[in-house]
This record gives sequence, C-alpha cells and structure tokens, in this order.
Amino acid sequence: MAKHLTNKSAVTIKDVANFANVAPSTVSKVLNNAGHLSDETRLRVQDAIRKLNYRPNSIARSLRKNHTRTIGMINNSHTNKNTFVLQLMVGVEEAASQEGFSVFLCNSSASQSKENEYLEVLLDKQVDGIIFLDNVVKERHLPAAHLSNVPLVFLNQYPQEALYPSVIPNDVQGAKLATDHLIALGHKRIGFINGRLKHKASHLRLEGYQAALKAAGLTFDSQLVQGKDIWDEEGGYLSVNDLMALTNPPTAIFCANDPLAIGALDGLRQLGLSVPDDIALIGFDNSLAAAQKRPALSSIEMPFLDMGKLAVKLLLESLEGKVSNTVHKLNCHLIQRSSCGAKMRSSF
Repeated sequence: MAKHLTNKSAVTIKDVANFANVAPSTVSKVLNNAGHLSDETRLRVQDAIRKLNYRPNSIARSLRKNHTRTIGMINNSHTNKNTFVLQLMVGVEEAASQEGFSVFLCNSSASQSKENEYLEVLLDKQVDGIIFLDNVVKERHLPAAHLSNVPLVFLNQYPQEALYPSVIPNDVQGAKLATDHLIALGHKRIGFINGRLKHKASHLRLEGYQAALKAAGLTFDSQLVQGKDIWDEEGGYLSVNDLMALTNPPTAIFCANDPLAIGALDGLRQLGLSVPDDIALIGFDNSLAAAQKRPALSSIEMPFLDMGKLAVKLLLESLEGKVSNTVHKLNCHLIQRSSCGAKMRSSF
C-alpha cells in the first residue's frame, strides 16, 4: 500500500518514492523515461507525481547531466506571420516538447546584428543547441555560434560550409510531382509560370518541371516558361496572358507557387477560359487560399511540420555525438483538387 506524505515545504523525489512504495531510483527512471519497468509500476509512480504535484528540480538535473534541456530557435525571416514559418516552428516545438525540451524563440527579422545579439543571449542561457530557420530556402554563411561548440541545425536554409546538418524541402521532387500529375492526365503541352529568379526555389522548381518532361519523352519548349520575376498574383495574371497568346498555347499550366496560380486563374477567366474544362491549373505550397478558390486549386504541399520535427531529431542526435553534416531533403506531397479536372484525392 502506498505510504502517505509527511508535511514538508517542498515535495522531493523521496516523497514520491514513499507515496508510490518504490525506490527513489525507480522514480528517477520514470522521470527520465529510462530502464525497464512494468506498466503497473510506471503508472503508480506517475499517479504519485500527479497527486503530490511533484516538480523535478530542473536546475539540479541539468547540472548533473551537463545540459539544460533547452533549445534556441532563431527565425531569420522578415516576419513570423508567414504560415510556412509558423508550421516549421510548430514542428520544432512539438518534437522538442515530446522529448522534454523547452524552446526559446528569437526573431532576428533578417538582421545580422540582431541575430548576433540573440546568439549571445541563448549562449548565456546555456541552451543545448540552436536551430536557425527561414521562410525561404537559401544558402547562408555560418553564424557566430559555430565557434561555441554548441550543436547547430539549419531549417529551410543551409550553410555554405557543410559543417552542420540542414533540412530543406525537395523542391525538384515537388515540381516533378506536379508536372507528372498533369502528364498523367494526358497533357503534353504544359506551361510553367516561375517566380523570383533570385530565389533558389525558382531554379529548383524549373529543374523539376524539365525533369518530368524529359522522363516522359516530351520536348522542352522555352516559350512555355514565363515569369515576371515576382511571386505574387500579378505575376501569374500577366504571365498567363503571354502563355495563352502563343500560336500553340498550353493545355495545362504549373505555377511555381499558389499566388501565381491564383493570378493565372483570374487571367484565364478574363480570357474567357474555364478551369479545368478548358485548361488545367496547379500551384505549389498548398496555401489556405488555394483550397478556398473556386475551383479549388490543386497544389504541392511542402512537409514543414516534418521538417521542424526532423531538425529537432538531428539536434538531439548531435548532442549524443551522432553528427551528420548532410542536407536532408524531405519530399513534397500532391494535393489534388478540382482545378486539374482529376478525381478528388491526395497522392503521396
């Protein structure tokens, strides 16, 4: 039978052990999710912890284990309102919380000086590792933190010097997936509306589009690639007019992001063309706006949640000495809606 707690100002691990009628070492195993314990014993200890409102001394535990069970996360994008960034952050927080880690979030707003200031703060707090993230896939210089021997992981960006692991979406695979889908529906003349050329994603998605055409034995026609060097709806609207003005216009269009696809949809309507009856249309990013359009836009979804979770996994592996300096590319998913004229389903 469980023993009762004596009156004390603070509940200790010994109090929990007495209450659950187990050894203090057993309580420690439950707290650290270690050792081989029966389900009955583990549940009894957890019940005692809950009833006694026991809170482990995190400072003492960190001193014993030489870590603080905290992760620093620096968002390098200009805003944290970007839904991509929010999904990345949620992925990081969920995976960290599951492993018993807390996350310190810092927003540098693409300012190098601000990033350096936050690095000093995080290092002073003795975080166990730092994740750097951005809303656009890009190459970057190593931050000053690389001199501190603290494990680093780069999320949606990668350092020029391949010294640390990074996680990015597989843009080439995603663009090939979109183009393959249109080819499978019978289209052989497929237009591509691209975005801002200074962004790596623009080149990678064009590469995926070309790879799909080549694999299907279709000839690449440079006239079918249009773009105004912008990522917004205006770029899609203007570019689709150029495509449809060709002597031999496309029967389907793949846009490098959803705003371009939304702009293209408006442009096609202005030209008196119906989507998907007259022409098929697919975007990239699977934004909320894409799902809300009529017709709803098929799109390519990037694995942001999984990317955030993988970043935490890689960071924790680095803490254990399992260092991987690889650029990890996670595959994208096809979300089928009505804009391509295909059946309503998702393919992975």
